[in-house]
Amino acid sequence: MKNDKLQKVLDEKTDVSSLKLSRRELLETGVISFAARVAVPGAVTSILTMGSKAVAAEGGPMIPFVTLSLSGGAALHGNFVVKDKGNNLLGAYTKLGLGKTGFATEKVMGADFASSSQLHKGIKSVASAATLGKARLVALCTDTANDTNGQAALRPFYDLSGPLERAGLIGKVLPGVHQGAGSENIRPVFSAPNSSLELASLDNMFGALNYSSTLADNGILNAKQKRTLASFVAKMTKSQVSKLNSKNDGLKLALQEAGVKSGDIIAAGGASGVDPRKDTIVQNVYKINTATAANNATAVTAGVVYNALNGNIAHGRITLGGYDYHSPGVRTAADAKDFAAGVQIGNMLELASQMKKPLFIMVTTDGACSSEVSDTSSSIWSSDYSSSLQFIIAFDPNGKVTSSGTQIGHYLSDQSVDTSTLVGSRPDYVAAAILANYLNLNYKMGMFKQLAPATLQADDVEKVVKLHVA
Repeated sequence: MKNDKLQKVLDEKTDVSSLKLSRRELLETGVISFAARVAVPGAVTSILTMGSKAVAAEGGPMIPFVTLSLSGGAALHGNFVVKDKGNNLLGAYTKLGLGKTGFATEKVMGADFASSSQLHKGIKSVASAATLGKARLVALCTDTANDTNGQAALRPFYDLSGPLERAGLIGKVLPGVHQGAGSENIRPVFSAPNSSLELASLDNMFGALNYSSTLADNGILNAKQKRTLASFVAKMTKSQVSKLNSKNDGLKLALQEAGVKSGDIIAAGGASGVDPRKDTIVQNVYKINTATAANNATAVTAGVVYNALNGNIAHGRITLGGYDYHSPGVRTAADAKDFAAGVQIGNMLELASQMKKPLFIMVTTDGACSSEVSDTSSSIWSSDYSSSLQFIIAFDPNGKVTSSGTQIGHYLSDQSVDTSTLVGSRPDYVAAAILANYLNLNYKMGMFKQLAPATLQADDVEKVVKLHVA
């Protein structure tokens, strides 16, 4: 690769204004794409730092991964029916919002939900029975600190975007994207992602995607050049990225001297398969249209999921606030929040189904709630509770996903999580268990030890992997 001149840009003592590159050299090294990305306002760091492990993506496409983060401590055990060590019902659910035993249940994605559950009602309100029949849900019974600011050792550090990138889940043109940063409740585990792009509007994403997709869609870069670009970006240090970000006239000036202007690149074409408002399937699932505002929350959510399914982004995360919903009064507000979370899950699954794409969903929350002790399933959530659940859901359009159980860990007879299990009190083990299930579905279990070091041993992994390919 002819990148000797380009490398000088990154040397601490080199003035980028002295760089002279021909158009042929720019094309050969993939710098045109690289430089175009530099010119994107507001997305520079996200684009430049996404390539750290990009070459790993050559192993083949991985299942799209989307995280739904419920900030504040959702009472998921007031929806999913938790079991004991022997997979039997508890003696009572009077503190878990379901009352005494004997309540009606329904199978959803192979798992038992209380018929009174608003979460599963939200899911079923938008996802067809055929779709749900091809999905499997597993709950992890964990003890977590209450709310985001709880005890540090027990906070749910379940942002897996770093190890996912290292495993090869790389977006075609963007790193991970995140909607709802203002309500964030999780942190990176094992390794941080190279970057993430915060989305308040679809425009945040289009500015970056249009530059990259223009080049990719029009064949200016061949496969070898794309690999070269990925390899080059992977070698950049944070200080080098910072240096380039601070020099707005660096590669832009080099492009102009080579006779290539940003406007010429943009005029070459536009990104396709990016705007969810222009896709009829997304329109039908998310009830949006071409006139929906770019900053409309539903449109942004649809954009995250749609681009994850299309492989444009590495990992999508959607954070919903307001799940610290224990307060005096009726349970109506909390039920409405659970229903809304269910709609989010159902929409993701239905979109994946109609697009005929596989999907892996992680539903995470920081803590939970306990209800007033009552024999009824309508008692209010009265206080924070550290016994909590996290969900993982796998969908395959061909129905090839199976589960060897619907629960990892368990609850005790006093209606609390057994903290002695592998996932009972170690957030890093919880994250490792989730990662192991995802890797298993992607036939990449051989990477587990290097991605989640000092956690689960071989025998432990066998105990926590519940999702399989038929």
